[in-house]
Amino acid sequence: MVEKKKKMPAKKPAAKKAASYKKGYECKLCGYRLIVDRECDCGEEHVILCCDQPMKKVRITG
Repeated sequence: MVEKKKKMPAKKPAAKKAASYKKGYECKLCGYRLIVDRECDCGEEHVILCCDQPMKKVRITG
């Protein structure tokens, strides 16, 4: 007598997580990126330089 193979149950697709963004800066010339872990409480805006130009604020996925 031949036994029938049992079918495996279909796997459910994994739920997609919402993309999380981090604050950061990016150099428009060389592409270097800087991620901000925490911000200071001094109240003034800091200029971060790369390639002798200010870096632009961006949202980085991560």
